[in-house]
Amino acid sequence: MTEDINENNPTGSEKPDRIPGSGQDPKNEGMKIVGYNLLALIIYTIFCKLIPDLGGLLLAAFLIAIHVFVCIIVAVGRKNWLWILSAFLVLVIGFSTCVALGNIGNMH
Repeated sequence: MTEDINENNPTGSEKPDRIPGSGQDPKNEGMKIVGYNLLALIIYTIFCKLIPDLGGLLLAAFLIAIHVFVCIIVAVGRKNWLWILSAFLVLVIGFSTCVALGNIGNMH
């Protein structure tokens, strides 16, 4: 009898193992959010590195600040805390990249 009540969730837990109708694991969906944010960071960091002198470094720092701010706003709006993880990773990786690019640029 209990098998009929919860046919789609054989474990009997409250949360389903997969998102209904999508065939995807919710954990993978969250990591896609983090992955896409890191991909965006990589793309605009490479673009900013192509700009000579200090202009590219300042543009990268400005874009990272905007990116972190947007991630935090989306996390609060959607109540999806993986966006906070994305914001933290973008901040840490972006800051360390800016420091590294600034140090490499002054070594000439």
